[in-house]
Amino acid sequence: MSTPDTAPQPENHAQRHGLAIALLRGLGLVVLMAAISVGTAFLIVELRMNAIAAATAEAEDDLTALRQATLDEVAALRAELASTTAELQAEVRRQREELEAEMKRVQEAAVAAGVLLEQEGELTGLEARLKEIETLKLDLKSAREEMDAKLQALEASLKDQLASSEQETAAALSLEMSVKGLLIKAQGEVLLAQVYWAEGNRGLARDELAIAHQTLLDALQAAPTADKQDLQKLVNLSESTKAALILDSTSARDQLNLLWHEVSARLGR
Repeated sequence: MSTPDTAPQPENHAQRHGLAIALLRGLGLVVLMAAISVGTAFLIVELRMNAIAAATAEAEDDLTALRQATLDEVAALRAELASTTAELQAEVRRQREELEAEMKRVQEAAVAAGVLLEQEGELTGLEARLKEIETLKLDLKSAREEMDAKLQALEASLKDQLASSEQETAAALSLEMSVKGLLIKAQGEVLLAQVYWAEGNRGLARDELAIAHQTLLDALQAAPTADKQDLQKLVNLSESTKAALILDSTSARDQLNLLWHEVSARLGR
């Protein structure tokens, strides 16, 4: 009776060895691809955060420059008001000096005429002359009072106009700063929505874009009539972008990019 042959077959051993090597290679490739994906995701996040920081710094610089321009314009208006007031006061002083000089001349002429007529003994002529001079003095006094009243009214009107102009200018600049601040806020929110969308966080991207849409609506409501048409276009674009994100459309990424560029272009005007 023969004994069974239990020795391992060389061919089976080689096949198992090759299969193990193939599995190890496949596992290594999967690990390598996962590492590359994680590194790429971190790189995208870092680039986006750097872009957000740069946009925020630029927005702060724009607000600082606009605030300084507002202060400079208000200071210029105040200087103009002070200069105009000084000129008006100088004109008032000149008119008064002319009137006083004229009254002095009339008084001197009256005294000279009175002495001359009294020396000649023509008292009737002197009385008539004095009455005429008194009448002239009253006319001059009335004219002076009327001119003073007109100059005071003119000065008050000018001050009111300049004060009103200063207030209107300051209010307009303040409104412009408010609208621009809202646009800068919306720009950052759209950029953050882009980051979330690129990372695959669809829910966060939709939430952030909804916040940006509300910010644009606030800017539209606060803007003056002349700017409402342009801002309405941004609101419409953000509305369509919201729809693209909700539907998870293939154009969602392009819509986000377009919205960000349009808001940036509006800020650059």
